[in-house]
Amino acid sequence: MSDPFIPFESISYTKRFLADCYERQSFANAKTVSYHTSYSFIYHLQQGRLYLQQAAQAPIEIKPMLLFYGIVQMLKACVLTVDPFYPENSTVLAHGVTARKRKKQGYRFLDDEIKVQKNGLFLHFLDKMFHVKQMPDEKYKMNFLLKQVADMHPLYSTMHNQDISIAVTQKSQSYMISDTILDDLHMTANRFSLFLEQSPNSKSWFHRQKGITALKQQITVPLHAAPTRYQSAPWLSTCDGDIYMLRKREDYCSLPELSIHYLLLYNLSMICRYEAEWWGELHHTFEGNDLPFIKQFLTSTTKKLPLLFEHYLFSINER
Repeated sequence: MSDPFIPFESISYTKRFLADCYERQSFANAKTVSYHTSYSFIYHLQQGRLYLQQAAQAPIEIKPMLLFYGIVQMLKACVLTVDPFYPENSTVLAHGVTARKRKKQGYRFLDDEIKVQKNGLFLHFLDKMFHVKQMPDEKYKMNFLLKQVADMHPLYSTMHNQDISIAVTQKSQSYMISDTILDDLHMTANRFSLFLEQSPNSKSWFHRQKGITALKQQITVPLHAAPTRYQSAPWLSTCDGDIYMLRKREDYCSLPELSIHYLLLYNLSMICRYEAEWWGELHHTFEGNDLPFIKQFLTSTTKKLPLLFEHYLFSINER
């Protein structure tokens, strides 16, 4: 379908979909609960889609705001598939992250940080949707977060004349990757296997019994099934489905990709709303490296967010 979310414009389909979600998670009175959550789910999804659609047509100066409001509404819809009682209290209504309020002289976006707060949507959706426990007060640099988006890697190669990732090839029930990744990560084959075992959701995709094999300058990683696109670390996929792996251990992040987009869009939306002078000069002076990375990310996330949400919603009852 050209618009995969169209079925959710039917209340009967949505009730059935949510009832299936709740039954799989052993919620009591799943059909009754789905009756109470279905309209809220539809309205969050509808509003999120509208924001994302408008963002695709909007000028870059206001695009971050529309994209952030869009991801927030879409996430709230997704949370309802795993937490029918959302929001139980006001503490989960805040954004759950914070950025530096005043930008100092010589500010660079790539060096900026964002901090996780104790309460709010961020920690809530990480826990409920992805079963990821994140510590409050954790800080992330924008440059680190951007590296988690595979669609950004070609720009890193161009701007820094260095590949930050290595391509992964999928063949039936395995991933194939050059054994140079072992030198990049300073690991033996056994250590690399352990590294994969400790990756998020590895039980669902890594076939431990078969184990990895290193032969003819290639490493073969056996799979139970292909990792999900919305939570694929250490595998990072582009909008087109190409798969990559980062080459430096310090670049690795266990957060699911939807949360990466959330953090980046929160900061960009705050900047374009409250740092109008810096934001305006960014688009006219062309100084530094911030603008190419911001523009490329906004182009990528506009295309990718609908794909990530589609993949999450339509695979939830298969897990």
